[in-house]
Amino acid sequence: MDRMKTIMNMKKSYLVFSLAISLLSSSLAFAAEYPYIYKGPRPMGMGGAFIAVSNDANALFYNPAGLAYVPEQNATSVSLVIETSRDAVSAYKDALDVSFDDPRETADFLRDYIGENNHAGIVVFPSYAKPNFAFGVFAVGKSDFTAHDYQFPKLELSSLNDVGVAAGFARSFLEEKLSLGATGKLVMRKSLNRIYTLPELTTGDLEDKLRDDSEDGFGVLLDIGTIYRIGEITTGDGTTIQAQAGLSVSNLIGSSMGDAEDITEHVDAGIACKSENLTLAIDYIDILNNFDQDSDIPKRISLGLEYIYDKKYALRTGLHQGYPTYGLGLLGERVRLDLLTYVEEIGTYSGQQKSRRYAFSFAFGF
Repeated sequence: MDRMKTIMNMKKSYLVFSLAISLLSSSLAFAAEYPYIYKGPRPMGMGGAFIAVSNDANALFYNPAGLAYVPEQNATSVSLVIETSRDAVSAYKDALDVSFDDPRETADFLRDYIGENNHAGIVVFPSYAKPNFAFGVFAVGKSDFTAHDYQFPKLELSSLNDVGVAAGFARSFLEEKLSLGATGKLVMRKSLNRIYTLPELTTGDLEDKLRDDSEDGFGVLLDIGTIYRIGEITTGDGTTIQAQAGLSVSNLIGSSMGDAEDITEHVDAGIACKSENLTLAIDYIDILNNFDQDSDIPKRISLGLEYIYDKKYALRTGLHQGYPTYGLGLLGERVRLDLLTYVEEIGTYSGQQKSRRYAFSFAFGF
Protein backbone atom coordinates (compact mmCIF):
# COMPACT_ATOMS: atom_id res chain seq x y z
CA MET A 1 0.00 0.00 0.00
CA ASP A 2 2.78 2.41 0.95
CA ARG A 3 4.64 1.49 -2.21
CA MET A 4 1.57 2.19 -4.35
CA LYS A 5 1.09 5.55 -2.61
CA THR A 6 4.73 6.42 -3.23
CA ILE A 7 4.41 5.53 -6.92
CA MET A 8 1.25 7.66 -7.26
CA ASN A 9 2.96 10.62 -5.57
CA MET A 10 5.98 10.29 -7.86
CA LYS A 11 3.71 10.17 -10.91
CA LYS A 12 1.80 13.25 -9.74
CA SER A 13 5.03 15.12 -9.03
CA TYR A 14 6.31 14.28 -12.51
CA LEU A 15 3.07 15.49 -14.09
CA VAL A 16 3.12 18.73 -12.11
CA PHE A 17 6.78 19.28 -12.97
CA SER A 18 6.08 18.76 -16.66
CA LEU A 19 3.14 21.15 -16.50
CA ALA A 20 4.77 23.83 -14.39
CA ILE A 21 8.29 23.81 -15.79
CA SER A 22 8.04 22.53 -19.35
CA LEU A 23 4.83 24.44 -19.93
CA LEU A 24 4.93 27.18 -17.33
CA SER A 25 4.33 30.74 -18.43
CA SER A 26 1.37 32.95 -19.01
CA SER A 27 0.00 35.16 -21.67
CA LEU A 28 -3.29 36.96 -21.65
CA ALA A 29 -5.88 36.03 -24.22
CA PHE A 30 -5.37 38.21 -27.29
CA ALA A 31 -2.08 39.55 -25.87
CA ALA A 32 1.40 38.16 -25.45
CA GLU A 33 4.99 39.16 -24.95
CA TYR A 34 7.11 39.89 -27.99
CA PRO A 35 8.72 36.80 -29.54
CA TYR A 36 12.38 36.04 -29.00
CA ILE A 37 14.78 33.11 -29.00
CA TYR A 38 17.29 34.23 -26.38
CA LYS A 39 17.65 37.11 -23.91
CA GLY A 40 21.05 37.47 -22.30
CA PRO A 41 21.36 38.31 -18.58
CA ARG A 42 23.77 41.15 -19.28
CA PRO A 43 21.53 42.89 -21.87
CA MET A 44 18.37 42.39 -19.80
CA GLY A 45 20.03 43.86 -16.72
CA MET A 46 20.53 46.92 -18.93
CA GLY A 47 16.86 47.10 -19.85
CA GLY A 48 17.44 45.10 -23.02
CA ALA A 49 19.32 47.98 -24.69
CA PHE A 50 22.16 46.20 -26.49
CA ILE A 51 21.91 46.81 -30.26
CA ALA A 52 24.74 49.38 -30.31
CA VAL A 53 26.63 47.77 -27.41
CA SER A 54 27.00 44.15 -28.60
CA ASN A 55 30.61 43.22 -27.85
CA ASP A 56 30.40 39.65 -26.56
CA ALA A 57 28.70 36.35 -27.47
CA ASN A 58 25.30 37.99 -26.93
CA ALA A 59 25.90 39.71 -30.27
CA LEU A 60 24.81 36.47 -31.96
CA PHE A 61 21.24 37.31 -30.92
CA TYR A 62 21.32 41.14 -30.76
CA ASN A 63 23.63 42.58 -33.43
CA PRO A 64 26.34 40.49 -35.13
CA ALA A 65 28.24 43.63 -36.18
CA GLY A 66 29.36 44.00 -32.57
CA LEU A 67 31.58 40.93 -32.96
CA ALA A 68 34.12 43.21 -34.64
CA TYR A 69 34.58 44.93 -31.28
CA VAL A 70 34.88 41.88 -29.02
CA PRO A 71 37.92 42.88 -26.94
CA GLU A 72 39.49 39.45 -26.38
CA GLN A 73 39.02 35.72 -26.77
CA ASN A 74 36.55 34.14 -24.36
CA ALA A 75 35.12 30.63 -24.11
CA THR A 76 32.23 29.61 -21.86
CA SER A 77 31.95 25.86 -21.43
CA VAL A 78 29.10 25.98 -18.91
CA SER A 79 26.38 28.62 -19.13
CA LEU A 80 23.04 28.32 -17.36
CA VAL A 81 20.25 30.84 -16.88
CA ILE A 82 17.16 30.11 -14.79
CA GLU A 83 14.29 32.57 -14.57
CA THR A 84 10.83 32.66 -13.06
CA SER A 85 8.01 35.10 -12.54
CA ARG A 86 6.99 36.24 -9.08
CA ASP A 87 4.02 33.85 -8.76
CA ALA A 88 5.37 30.82 -10.61
CA VAL A 89 7.02 29.23 -7.57
CA SER A 90 3.88 29.44 -5.43
CA ALA A 91 1.80 28.09 -8.35
CA TYR A 92 4.14 25.12 -8.68
CA LYS A 93 3.97 24.38 -4.93
CA ASP A 94 0.17 24.59 -4.96
CA ALA A 95 -0.02 22.33 -8.00
CA LEU A 96 1.85 19.59 -6.13
CA ASP A 97 -1.13 19.29 -3.78
CA VAL A 98 -3.72 19.09 -6.57
CA SER A 99 -5.20 15.88 -7.93
CA PHE A 100 -5.70 16.76 -11.60
CA ASP A 101 -8.08 13.82 -11.95
CA ASP A 102 -10.48 15.62 -9.58
CA PRO A 103 -12.52 18.32 -11.38
CA ARG A 104 -13.30 20.20 -8.15
CA GLU A 105 -9.69 20.37 -6.97
CA THR A 106 -8.51 21.37 -10.43
CA ALA A 107 -11.17 24.08 -10.73
CA ASP A 108 -10.28 25.50 -7.30
CA PHE A 109 -6.61 25.60 -8.25
CA LEU A 110 -7.34 27.43 -11.50
CA ARG A 111 -9.62 29.94 -9.77
CA ASP A 112 -6.81 30.85 -7.38
CA TYR A 113 -4.73 31.97 -10.36
CA ILE A 114 -7.32 33.61 -12.60
CA GLY A 115 -5.62 36.31 -14.68
CA GLU A 116 -2.23 35.87 -13.01
CA ASN A 117 0.92 35.54 -15.05
CA ASN A 118 3.24 32.64 -14.33
CA HIS A 119 6.46 32.21 -16.22
CA ALA A 120 9.46 29.89 -16.06
CA GLY A 121 12.43 29.51 -18.32
CA ILE A 122 15.81 27.84 -18.56
CA VAL A 123 18.67 28.53 -20.98
CA VAL A 124 21.89 26.67 -21.70
CA PHE A 125 24.28 28.65 -23.93
CA PRO A 126 27.94 27.57 -24.06
CA SER A 127 29.82 29.81 -26.47
CA TYR A 128 33.15 30.90 -27.88
CA ALA A 129 33.91 34.48 -28.91
CA LYS A 130 36.96 36.30 -30.18
CA PRO A 131 37.42 39.50 -32.19
CA ASN A 132 35.32 39.19 -35.38
CA PHE A 133 33.86 35.75 -34.64
CA ALA A 134 31.56 33.89 -32.23
CA PHE A 135 29.95 30.47 -32.04
CA GLY A 136 27.40 29.08 -29.61
CA VAL A 137 25.13 26.12 -28.93
CA PHE A 138 21.83 26.94 -27.26
CA ALA A 139 18.90 25.17 -25.65
CA VAL A 140 16.05 27.41 -24.53
CA GLY A 141 12.88 26.37 -22.74
CA LYS A 142 10.26 28.94 -21.78
CA SER A 143 6.68 28.34 -20.82
CA ASP A 144 3.57 30.18 -19.69
CA PHE A 145 0.24 29.46 -18.09
CA THR A 146 -2.70 31.58 -17.09
CA ALA A 147 -6.22 30.67 -15.97
CA HIS A 148 -9.36 32.28 -17.40
CA ASP A 149 -13.09 32.33 -16.61
CA TYR A 150 -13.98 31.96 -12.93
CA GLN A 151 -17.32 30.23 -13.61
CA PHE A 152 -15.99 27.72 -16.15
CA PRO A 153 -12.21 27.66 -15.55
CA LYS A 154 -9.88 27.23 -18.51
CA LEU A 155 -6.12 26.94 -18.66
CA GLU A 156 -4.13 28.70 -21.38
CA LEU A 157 -0.77 27.08 -22.02
CA SER A 158 2.05 28.41 -24.15
CA SER A 159 5.44 26.77 -24.50
CA LEU A 160 8.49 27.19 -26.72
CA ASN A 161 11.52 24.93 -26.71
CA ASP A 162 14.39 25.79 -29.05
CA VAL A 163 17.61 23.86 -29.62
CA GLY A 164 20.21 24.99 -32.10
CA VAL A 165 23.56 26.45 -33.04
CA ALA A 166 24.58 29.99 -33.98
CA ALA A 167 27.71 31.32 -35.66
CA GLY A 168 28.55 34.92 -36.48
CA PHE A 169 31.25 36.88 -38.25
CA ALA A 170 31.96 40.61 -38.50
CA ARG A 171 34.56 42.91 -40.00
CA SER A 172 35.38 46.54 -39.38
CA PHE A 173 36.13 49.14 -42.03
CA LEU A 174 37.09 52.81 -42.29
CA GLU A 175 39.68 52.57 -39.51
CA GLU A 176 37.26 50.55 -37.35
CA LYS A 177 34.55 53.21 -37.50
CA LEU A 178 32.12 50.96 -39.36
CA SER A 179 31.44 47.28 -38.81
CA LEU A 180 29.25 44.83 -40.70
CA GLY A 181 28.28 41.40 -39.45
CA ALA A 182 26.04 38.39 -39.98
CA THR A 183 24.81 35.49 -37.88
CA GLY A 184 23.47 32.17 -39.09
CA LYS A 185 21.25 30.16 -36.75
CA LEU A 186 19.95 26.64 -37.11
CA VAL A 187 16.91 26.15 -34.87
CA MET A 188 14.83 23.09 -34.02
CA ARG A 189 11.61 24.20 -32.30
CA LYS A 190 8.78 22.57 -30.39
CA SER A 191 5.83 24.80 -29.51
CA LEU A 192 2.43 24.55 -27.88
CA ASN A 193 -0.32 27.17 -27.76
CA ARG A 194 -3.64 25.89 -26.52
CA ILE A 195 -6.52 26.68 -24.15
CA TYR A 196 -7.75 23.63 -22.23
CA THR A 197 -11.20 23.37 -20.69
CA LEU A 198 -11.76 21.75 -17.30
CA PRO A 199 -13.05 18.46 -18.78
CA GLU A 200 -10.00 18.27 -21.05
CA LEU A 201 -7.70 18.75 -18.07
CA THR A 202 -9.36 16.16 -15.85
CA THR A 203 -10.22 13.35 -18.26
CA GLY A 204 -7.74 11.10 -19.98
CA ASP A 205 -3.97 11.38 -19.77
CA LEU A 206 -2.96 15.06 -19.67
CA GLU A 207 0.65 14.27 -20.51
CA ASP A 208 -0.46 12.56 -23.71
CA LYS A 209 -2.62 15.55 -24.62
CA LEU A 210 0.23 17.99 -24.15
CA ARG A 211 2.53 15.81 -26.21
CA ASP A 212 -0.03 15.38 -28.99
CA ASP A 213 -0.81 19.11 -29.14
CA SER A 214 2.84 20.15 -29.42
CA GLU A 215 4.11 21.07 -32.87
CA ASP A 216 7.62 20.53 -34.25
CA GLY A 217 9.53 22.74 -36.65
CA PHE A 218 12.93 23.50 -38.09
CA GLY A 219 14.50 26.58 -39.63
CA VAL A 220 17.76 28.21 -40.76
CA LEU A 221 17.82 31.92 -39.88
CA LEU A 222 20.01 34.82 -40.96
CA ASP A 223 20.67 38.05 -39.02
CA ILE A 224 22.64 41.00 -40.35
CA GLY A 225 23.77 44.16 -38.61
CA THR A 226 25.94 47.22 -38.62
CA ILE A 227 27.53 49.51 -36.04
CA TYR A 228 28.93 52.95 -36.82
CA ARG A 229 31.24 54.73 -34.42
CA ILE A 230 30.05 58.32 -34.57
CA GLY A 231 33.00 59.84 -32.74
CA GLU A 232 34.82 60.33 -29.47
CA ILE A 233 34.50 62.96 -26.79
CA THR A 234 37.20 63.63 -24.19
CA THR A 235 36.02 65.12 -20.90
CA GLY A 236 37.94 67.52 -18.69
CA ASP A 237 39.34 64.70 -16.55
CA GLY A 238 40.68 62.87 -19.59
CA THR A 239 37.87 60.28 -19.88
CA THR A 240 37.19 59.22 -23.47
CA ILE A 241 33.57 58.57 -24.42
CA GLN A 242 32.80 56.66 -27.61
CA ALA A 243 29.41 57.32 -29.27
CA GLN A 244 28.09 54.70 -31.68
CA ALA A 245 24.88 53.67 -33.41
CA GLY A 246 23.70 50.21 -34.38
CA LEU A 247 21.11 48.63 -36.66
CA SER A 248 20.19 44.94 -36.87
CA VAL A 249 17.80 42.88 -38.96
CA SER A 250 16.86 39.62 -37.26
CA ASN A 251 15.47 36.45 -38.82
CA LEU A 252 15.83 37.90 -42.31
CA ILE A 253 15.25 34.54 -43.96
CA GLY A 254 13.98 31.21 -42.73
CA SER A 255 11.47 32.59 -40.24
CA SER A 256 8.94 29.88 -41.11
CA MET A 257 9.29 27.00 -38.66
CA GLY A 258 7.02 24.44 -40.28
CA ASP A 259 4.25 23.29 -37.95
CA ALA A 260 5.79 25.03 -34.93
CA GLU A 261 5.32 28.72 -34.10
CA ASP A 262 7.09 30.91 -36.64
CA ILE A 263 9.91 33.29 -35.72
CA THR A 264 9.11 36.90 -36.59
CA GLU A 265 11.44 39.12 -38.62
CA HIS A 266 12.20 42.50 -37.03
CA VAL A 267 14.48 45.51 -37.46
CA ASP A 268 16.01 47.12 -34.35
CA ALA A 269 18.12 50.25 -33.84
CA GLY A 270 20.16 51.61 -30.97
CA ILE A 271 22.59 54.30 -29.80
CA ALA A 272 25.24 53.89 -27.11
CA CYS A 273 27.86 56.00 -25.37
CA LYS A 274 30.75 54.06 -23.82
CA SER A 275 33.74 54.88 -21.66
CA GLU A 276 36.15 52.44 -20.03
CA ASN A 277 33.80 51.70 -17.11
CA LEU A 278 30.41 53.15 -18.06
CA THR A 279 27.96 52.35 -20.84
CA LEU A 280 24.69 54.16 -21.62
CA ALA A 281 22.35 52.82 -24.31
CA ILE A 282 18.92 53.27 -25.84
CA ASP A 283 17.18 50.91 -28.30
CA TYR A 284 14.02 50.92 -30.35
CA ILE A 285 12.99 47.43 -31.42
CA ASP A 286 10.76 46.38 -34.28
CA ILE A 287 10.96 49.64 -36.21
CA LEU A 288 8.66 48.31 -38.95
CA ASN A 289 6.01 47.00 -36.52
CA ASN A 290 6.32 43.39 -37.63
CA PHE A 291 5.28 42.12 -34.21
CA ASP A 292 1.55 41.59 -34.54
CA GLN A 293 0.84 41.66 -30.80
CA ASP A 294 0.37 45.45 -30.86
CA SER A 295 1.81 48.72 -32.17
CA ASP A 296 2.59 50.32 -28.81
CA ILE A 297 5.66 52.58 -28.92
CA PRO A 298 6.69 52.52 -25.20
CA LYS A 299 6.84 48.70 -25.33
CA ARG A 300 9.48 48.99 -28.04
CA ILE A 301 11.83 51.32 -26.14
CA SER A 302 14.70 50.12 -23.95
CA LEU A 303 17.11 52.22 -21.89
CA GLY A 304 20.18 50.81 -20.20
CA LEU A 305 23.21 51.57 -18.06
CA GLU A 306 26.18 49.42 -17.06
CA TYR A 307 28.97 50.40 -14.67
CA ILE A 308 32.05 48.20 -14.23
CA TYR A 309 33.83 48.58 -10.89
CA ASP A 310 37.39 47.36 -10.43
CA LYS A 311 36.94 45.06 -13.46
CA LYS A 312 35.27 42.56 -11.08
CA TYR A 313 31.76 43.85 -10.51
CA ALA A 314 29.04 45.01 -12.89
CA LEU A 315 26.11 47.17 -11.82
CA ARG A 316 23.29 47.42 -14.33
CA THR A 317 19.94 49.14 -14.52
CA GLY A 318 17.53 50.37 -17.14
CA LEU A 319 13.97 50.63 -18.39
CA HIS A 320 12.41 47.83 -20.41
CA GLN A 321 8.96 48.50 -21.88
CA GLY A 322 8.49 51.27 -19.31
CA TYR A 323 9.49 49.20 -16.25
CA PRO A 324 12.77 49.32 -14.27
CA THR A 325 15.34 46.55 -14.56
CA TYR A 326 18.22 45.79 -12.21
CA GLY A 327 21.26 43.56 -12.60
CA LEU A 328 24.35 42.66 -10.60
CA GLY A 329 27.30 40.75 -12.07
CA LEU A 330 30.39 39.13 -10.57
CA LEU A 331 33.11 39.04 -13.23
CA GLY A 332 35.62 36.39 -12.19
CA GLU A 333 38.44 35.06 -14.35
CA ARG A 334 36.75 31.66 -14.61
CA VAL A 335 33.30 32.13 -13.09
CA ARG A 336 30.65 34.69 -13.91
CA LEU A 337 27.51 35.14 -11.81
CA ASP A 338 24.56 37.38 -12.63
CA LEU A 339 21.39 38.28 -10.76
CA LEU A 340 18.72 40.35 -12.45
CA THR A 341 15.09 41.29 -12.50
CA TYR A 342 13.07 42.78 -15.33
CA VAL A 343 9.46 43.13 -16.43
CA GLU A 344 7.90 41.77 -19.59
CA GLU A 345 4.70 43.50 -20.69
CA ILE A 346 2.19 40.88 -21.79
CA GLY A 347 -0.63 43.33 -22.40
CA THR A 348 -1.22 45.34 -25.55
CA TYR A 349 0.36 48.51 -24.16
CA SER A 350 2.96 49.44 -21.56
CA GLY A 351 1.43 49.57 -18.08
CA GLN A 352 -1.45 47.17 -18.75
CA GLN A 353 -0.27 43.75 -17.52
CA LYS A 354 3.29 43.37 -16.28
CA SER A 355 5.11 40.13 -15.57
CA ARG A 356 8.00 40.74 -13.15
CA ARG A 357 10.72 38.14 -13.66
CA TYR A 358 13.78 37.14 -11.69
CA ALA A 359 16.81 35.38 -13.13
CA PHE A 360 20.05 33.80 -11.99
CA SER A 361 22.92 33.09 -14.35
CA PHE A 362 26.03 30.96 -13.82
CA ALA A 363 28.83 30.70 -16.36
CA PHE A 364 32.18 28.96 -16.23
CA GLY A 365 34.83 29.48 -18.84
CA PHE A 366 38.30 30.62 -19.71
